[in-house]
Amino acid sequence: MTKTLEQRVQVLEDREAIVQLKARYVNYNDGGWSGPTHTNPQAVADMFVEDGVWDGSPNAGYAKGKQAIKELFEAFGAVPFIVHYVTNPLIQVDGDTATGHWHALVTSTMPGPQAIWVLGLYKEEYVRTAEGWKFKTLRFETAATAPYELGWAKEQHAYKESPF
Repeated sequence: MTKTLEQRVQVLEDREAIVQLKARYVNYNDGGWSGPTHTNPQAVADMFVEDGVWDGSPNAGYAKGKQAIKELFEAFGAVPFIVHYVTNPLIQVDGDTATGHWHALVTSTMPGPQAIWVLGLYKEEYVRTAEGWKFKTLRFETAATAPYELGWAKEQHAYKESPF
């Protein structure tokens, strides 16, 4: 079935809205160079549907529902420095739902302090709401975690000492 020009433009607008959702998400969390990290846990929680899921298990926690997501991101404020680099978005829109797949490189200083590299994949589900696109599920699958000094080529392991 051939899509109309309006339908094709709508898909492009939806993809761009999802890219902007993701950009706002990482911007709310990144920090440490001129102020704290994870500065607005409520805004992060509001990016999810009411029963949304944030899943970084087994290394970074799990939360279901806006209140639990807010509380998890309040705890993440203990991280003194973090920057997410998200790339290679594959976004598939199907009406009022969509899926996303992103590559991520996360540089972080954990409490202690310990500088680490984290490489992984975001696998996400989105829902169109009256307020715009929101996360239904945001899952981060860790591919490698390693101390900054060694890099991921010399040592790969799951970061076990999460403060959360």
